Amino acid sequence: MSRIKENLIGYELEPNDWIEPTALEMCEELVAHDLYCMTLSEVKFRVAKQVREEYYSQDINIMRQQYVAAFGKTNNYNEVF
Repeated sequence: MSRIKENLIGYELEPNDWIEPTALEMCEELVAHDLYCMTLSEVKFRVAKQVREEYYSQDINIMRQQYVAAFGKTNNYNEVF
């Protein structure tokens, strides 16, 4: 359970020197914390940026195929498929 959820429900774990979170656990808790603290517009901006980067990293022909599959046509009539 994330620390955010633990704090929301009032669950507190006694500090223990034997238990140290792993890097994976720390990363997941930080991601959950960041998402919890972000506004919807911040989340939308970050997701749009990531999706845009994924499209730009693809081959142009794959992007054209995805565009045609999504919209059924192309707006750039100068380029031949």
